[in-house]
Amino acid sequence: MIFKFKIADIVFSADIRYKYTYNIMKDFLAGDGEESLFAFEITDEDIERERKLCPNPLSDPMYESTAVYRKYIYNVLRDYDAFFFHCSSIAVDNKAIMFTARSGTGKSTHRNLWLKNFGDKVTVINDDKPIIRRVDGVFYVYGTPWNGKEGFGSNIRVPAHALCFLSRSETNSIGEIGTADVVAKTLNQTVRPREPELMSNLLELLDGFIRQVHCYDLRVNMDDEAAIVAYNEIIRGNV
Repeated sequence: MIFKFKIADIVFSADIRYKYTYNIMKDFLAGDGEESLFAFEITDEDIERERKLCPNPLSDPMYESTAVYRKYIYNVLRDYDAFFFHCSSIAVDNKAIMFTARSGTGKSTHRNLWLKNFGDKVTVINDDKPIIRRVDGVFYVYGTPWNGKEGFGSNIRVPAHALCFLSRSETNSIGEIGTADVVAKTLNQTVRPREPELMSNLLELLDGFIRQVHCYDLRVNMDDEAAIVAYNEIIRGNV
């Protein structure tokens, strides 16, 4: 069936087969009067492609969900100044803070420390696959339906403020880093298209993005102090 969705303020139509995909995306359904900017369908070939790309066996409904995600991000990268970024993203005082690292490093654990210590001041935007989009020269972090195993996320947009490269350490520390050190790290946390035009778009967006946000090297243990040290630098501006 064809459904109309709105993600990152971009309306599109998708012909999907499985209730699993619909249930994941239903909180992002578009309004009746909103016109689709593009449309696509998920084919047998799309599902087979996802099966080959995935290292672990999944069900066809799960492959369909990842196929929708992949088609969506290529469309918005091509035409709407938007890209996917693998991170856990939160909002504090209307500022989006992103924590990115290799899988298993502790992004979600660190996010939980912010929730524990700062409570209602913190809103989880997306815990795994937010969309970052440039609108009128400003980069925003948007929630998406693809929000990780725990399902933490919101259908909101928040101005991008800080990008933290997270790593484990016995002690907690944070320091701002220059843009020259960031490009390769950001590329490792997004989808790198093979099409030259799309890759050019991605590089231009990443360059603008890392110039707008504050970029940090954040080294943490799993104590409450980890969130407090990060908060003091990122939000209050001092350690």
